[in-house]
This record gives sequence, structure tokens and C-alpha cells, in this order.
Amino acid sequence: MTVTTIKSTRTAPKLTCTWVAVRGKDGRTRMEMRWIDETRRTARHAA
Repeated sequence: MTVTTIKSTRTAPKLTCTWVAVRGKDGRTRMEMRWIDETRRTARHAA
């Protein structure tokens, strides 16, 4: 039996925990800690 390792070009998403403003059903805004994809966030900031 031969064992081969699979090399993936996709790296695991870099997640960071950050404060996000969330608006509730009552219309009030509160801050929640959320895990976000760091690669998506930096791409959005650069645009």
C-alpha cells in the first residue's frame, strides 16, 4: 500500500475574534464578539 500526502493550495481561513455591531429586533444596537475570516476583512478594507 502506498501513502501519498495531498498538498492543498488552499490554506485554512485565518479567523480572528472581533467586536461586531449587531442590531436587535427591538432596533437597539449591541456589540457582540464574532469570529470573522481575516482574509475577507483585509480584502474589504483594501477596496
